[in-house]
Amino acid sequence: MSPADSKFQFQAELSSLGTAIEEITERITNIADSLARQKLDGYAHDLYQAERSLKSALRSVAKVRQT
Repeated sequence: MSPADSKFQFQAELSSLGTAIEEITERITNIADSLARQKLDGYAHDLYQAERSLKSALRSVAKVRQT
């Protein structure tokens, strides 16, 4: 496999991972919002913390994709 092919495959996989992280983040946020509306703040807080971690992961993936 040539370096160009390898880079393309690498970029495609990172793009797919980025999409998956975005989808999971959205699902977690929706659940956290629902829990917060139900006054289950402890659970919501934990999920919001997971949301922040996923957003950080997404930024890291995006940074690598741009190199």
